[in-house]
Amino acid sequence: MKNYKRIGIVGGVSPQSSALFYKKLVEKHYTKNNDYYYPEIVLFSVDFGKIKDFQQEENTHNYIQEFVNAIENLEKAGADFAVIASNTPHRVFSEIDKQVSIPLISMVDVIAEHSVKHNFKKVLLLGTKYTMSEDFYKKGLQAHGIEAIVPSYDEQIIVNNIIFDELVLDRIIQSSKQKLIKIIEKYPADAVILGCTELPLIIKKEDVHLTIIDTTDVFAEATLNFAIL
Repeated sequence: MKNYKRIGIVGGVSPQSSALFYKKLVEKHYTKNNDYYYPEIVLFSVDFGKIKDFQQEENTHNYIQEFVNAIENLEKAGADFAVIASNTPHRVFSEIDKQVSIPLISMVDVIAEHSVKHNFKKVLLLGTKYTMSEDFYKKGLQAHGIEAIVPSYDEQIIVNNIIFDELVLDRIIQSSKQKLIKIIEKYPADAVILGCTELPLIIKKEDVHLTIIDTTDVFAEATLNFAIL
């Protein structure tokens, strides 16, 4: 029987990916241990509409505060550490980390370490328009010697729209899947980072020739390992 720290999850960005992250945590424990002594998990689901509004308004202060408040509530609920089960909020990870008391795990750092472990030198990064157009993910990877490339501007809009108009609503549309596959197949790289936790809902490893880095799966594995006492 494994003993775990109590895991705090900031979810709701979006609900579909948060549910998948929770499910993977539980499944990974069972796969490793073949028992039902799952870790204690506390989930705080933020208001997705407010998060989206603050992003679009570039209201960074309130955007950060939503996540700080969520983590403070997780701490009150007894969480020993916290994770944000979404890629995009990691654009302000360092600012959030400075304002909270319990440890946070960075998804960007986890994905960079995973890429180094598997000897990836050049990766294609997909995600929301913020993840693809800003440099927080690229810099995090570059610090580990990994080059990150992103699709063209028009392709970024396609990916972003599929995420927000379809995947966050749990809509899996085959024509959109083919658009994503076409974008992935276009770029030479060692692997493709599904840098939005909704993307694994539509793209599977058998769909493309590139190795897939499923950020939901990799981050769940790292979270569970960090929780072991």
